[in-house]
Amino acid sequence: MTEEIYDVASVETLSPQVGLLLSMLDDNTQEWREELDDIDVTEDMLVWQAFEDGHSLGGIILHIADVEAAWIHTGAAGLERSPEELKTLLSEETQQLNVNWPTPPRKPLNWFFEQHDAIREKTRKILHDLNDPEMVVGRKGYQFTLRWILHHVLTHEAYHGGQAVLLALQHARK
Repeated sequence: MTEEIYDVASVETLSPQVGLLLSMLDDNTQEWREELDDIDVTEDMLVWQAFEDGHSLGGIILHIADVEAAWIHTGAAGLERSPEELKTLLSEETQQLNVNWPTPPRKPLNWFFEQHDAIREKTRKILHDLNDPEMVVGRKGYQFTLRWILHHVLTHEAYHGGQAVLLALQHARK
């Protein structure tokens, strides 16, 4: 009997390091999304906040997309974000360090995934243009490699993806 081997393969059209980090990011996204699909998430669950001004499942998904766009689209590629995107992702309203999260719009889970998917698609295009893990960009007096930015976005999403699943489970069992 052979055992199944799990692995993450680099995106072939990218440099090995950038391609591997993008594959890892995609795999991570698939993990927490599948867990949410198993929970049968409702619109009530998406807007529910465990405490006043706290995280919500929908808010976390928008924040995951927002941070990816901020670091990769703006930080690495130098692109300006549209006012519509900033509004949709609650970019200015979300003050995660002060634990001040707005209530997200009452929409189905698929709408939140679509917002995230649009950001990821743009990320893919940007990475094909940048594609150098050692490329250095400056931000707020610091310098970062593209490799570090991708690592940061990946770990940030893993952290919040777990929170999203926990919030969904918490609401489902209350």
